[in-house]
Amino acid sequence: MLVIVRTEKLFDWLSSFEGQQFSLNRTKSKLAFMFLTGHNMALDILWNQFFEEVEEHEYSVYIHARPGYSFSKGNTICRSFINRQLNNSILVEWGEATMIRAERLLLTEALQDPLNQRFFLLSDSCIPLYNFTHIYNYVMSSQKSFVDSFVDKNDDQYNILMEPVISEDKWRKGSQWVALTRKHAEVIAGDSTVFPSFVDHCKKINLSDNWKGDPMNNETIGRHNCIPDEHYIQTLLAIKGLEGEIERRTLTFSRWENSAKDQGQNGWHPVTFKFADATVQTIKEIQAITNVRYEIESRTEWCSAGGHRRHCFLFARKFTRAAAFRLIDQVDQYKSSDPDLAE
Repeated sequence: MLVIVRTEKLFDWLSSFEGQQFSLNRTKSKLAFMFLTGHNMALDILWNQFFEEVEEHEYSVYIHARPGYSFSKGNTICRSFINRQLNNSILVEWGEATMIRAERLLLTEALQDPLNQRFFLLSDSCIPLYNFTHIYNYVMSSQKSFVDSFVDKNDDQYNILMEPVISEDKWRKGSQWVALTRKHAEVIAGDSTVFPSFVDHCKKINLSDNWKGDPMNNETIGRHNCIPDEHYIQTLLAIKGLEGEIERRTLTFSRWENSAKDQGQNGWHPVTFKFADATVQTIKEIQAITNVRYEIESRTEWCSAGGHRRHCFLFARKFTRAAAFRLIDQVDQYKSSDPDLAE
């Protein structure tokens, strides 16, 4: 018996199926990677390898660089960075309200894409610890944001002039490197009350060029010092009653021990990982961390996501370009590994 296949019907069916697949891809939730940098992305070679195996409909990239700086084939190897700079960027100074203004600009831009459902705030010295699929599944398994937030009773950065907009019982502290749900991203981008209070009353002490030593000594005595990016997002979410919707930890690892040598005019900074530090062993040690100790609150945060115990970190900083070049040859040895506890 001869069977005749009507090819036009077959192609119609295939076309319809491909259209459905395209539609499904178009509606898949995306991750928004939002980078803060002064100008170039020094670790672009590592991020290029991270993004090259990912479908474009699964993620978005946004970069806040100094005004007038643009990313092109001439200054970055990472295709995902090309033309992804904000056109309304501002000059940013560490410890000033311009930092949180830049964060809000990134969120506002990223929210223009309705498919962006998770928002990572990252620095130009951050590296991914895993491949994209692992990171995607990790954050999408949870309905919460990941925001390092705690009460530091020894912290003196709260300014009484912030009342009544910001009461001292809502004052929080933590890392600026957050991973947000769309709901919380909208709260931060849409804030019109708490942000102005930070602009007016949360300011760092500007030290003289020949300053050396402890910022609590000499010319700083009796003056109020406040670093906006250490407090803004955490305090805003506390004021809005949203702390029950966050995991109180960051997904970005920083090493602070023995960082006294990195203290300078701008205060304390985390340890920088250089070429000699960029080993698979270093990465695996970070990947193996499953809890974070907050001595100031006598609290141990056992890391979880979606109700399951997980490793704590998906990213790490601060890495130099030399470190990135060393890691690029070793990345396959660590980026796909999964040290999670059995679920």
